[in-house]
Amino acid sequence: MAEVHNIGGAGFDSNIYLILDDIVALVDAGTGMNFELVRRKLANLGLKPGDVELVINTHCHFDHAGGDRDFVEAGGEVAIHELEAGLLRRGDRTVTLAEGFGARPKPIEVARELREGDRIELGELVLEVLHTPGHTAGSICLHERERGLLFSGDTVFCGGVGRVDLPTGDARALLKSLERLTKLEVRRLLPGHGPVGEGSADRYIKAAHRLMRGELP
Repeated sequence: MAEVHNIGGAGFDSNIYLILDDIVALVDAGTGMNFELVRRKLANLGLKPGDVELVINTHCHFDHAGGDRDFVEAGGEVAIHELEAGLLRRGDRTVTLAEGFGARPKPIEVARELREGDRIELGELVLEVLHTPGHTAGSICLHERERGLLFSGDTVFCGGVGRVDLPTGDARALLKSLERLTKLEVRRLLPGHGPVGEGSADRYIKAAHRLMRGELP
């Protein structure tokens, strides 16, 4: 049976979700600054970095995508929305916020440019790509309908939403994205930061939508 584990690193790392299925995948990879800790967590599950075949980035920010290189060098591939693939390919420091971490990311290859409606078939789990701009222009969520899973990146947390005052952020776009997400059945919300939401987890999305709607004129 497919399994999902949060193997997040430390410090400024995003949550790092390991999916154990026919294809071993990560949703986001953290900053890369705590890679040895991530490596140890993988080892606790009987894995090494080279066992990770695919890293799916919910968006381009360094705290989510900075660790991609470690897995690419171990033989894995990277997927990200088509609007942000070029940022990783050229090692952008500004839009990715890498300069704020004092980092100079090297360009990496993006194997798969994701678009709205794409399906990422991992085996038992099939992740549907939802383009949810707002936090960044190329932010995505990943919805697994059968289990009611939603990997939400920084679009929505269990108690708030991602910032919209960073490069390519857009408050009105985020409101529209949240409105769309309120229509999903979500039994487990797996955000980019903070705790995982269990049970009727769509309540967090609806609360975030109300919050965001109240902030806009």
